[in-house]
Amino acid sequence: MTDNTEKSSRGRLPTIAAAALLVAGAGVLYVNGGASGKKGSGEACAASRETSQRVSSLAKGEVAAMSIASEPEMMPELTFTGPDGAPRKLEDFKGKTVLLNLWATWCVPCRSEMAALDRLQKEAGSEKFEVVTVNIDTSRLERPKSFLNEIGAKSLAFYADPKAEIFFQLKQTGQALGLPTTFLIDGKGCQIGLMQGPAKWDSEEGRSLVTQTAELSSTPVATPIARP
Repeated sequence: MTDNTEKSSRGRLPTIAAAALLVAGAGVLYVNGGASGKKGSGEACAASRETSQRVSSLAKGEVAAMSIASEPEMMPELTFTGPDGAPRKLEDFKGKTVLLNLWATWCVPCRSEMAALDRLQKEAGSEKFEVVTVNIDTSRLERPKSFLNEIGAKSLAFYADPKAEIFFQLKQTGQALGLPTTFLIDGKGCQIGLMQGPAKWDSEEGRSLVTQTAELSSTPVATPIARP
């Protein structure tokens, strides 16, 4: 081997090592949660397939860009702060259908849809359904609350992630390409739909999609009677 070849090989070693670490890290994300959810999430969400199939035709009109999952999978573990500043987890909402929206004040499309999300929560919020908007501003942390006050949003609880860890966690798995990003999650914690971009959430189509998902999610799946 020539000196030049040896130098070239040595120069590639750090790159190869870094690539190996990146692949290993991606493997950890895959197992613990992400685009493919947690390990075994397909089985955990098997009962959600019927809900997904039945609401797929409702993703139309103002919410036509909502991608309905053909095989729902469990959402990853996500942690943020609640209205009182205490840590909250996405799994705290299990049993209730959730429209999880990630937004920031510097995101113009986000700002334009917050009033509609507030109206959706006012009109459709119940023990079966909640709009959970998580702000990911990382500076001037007083701005999100001030903005919501300015537009008269009174029905949305204030959830935040001032380190934007949720966004980067979901971006790593290809589920959050930008803002706003919105997830429709059933009462089992399974992802029914994903929206990249804004929507008129308080539209007839938006209300129908979330309320039907909530109703189906809260209805036990009938078990076939075994015939002798």
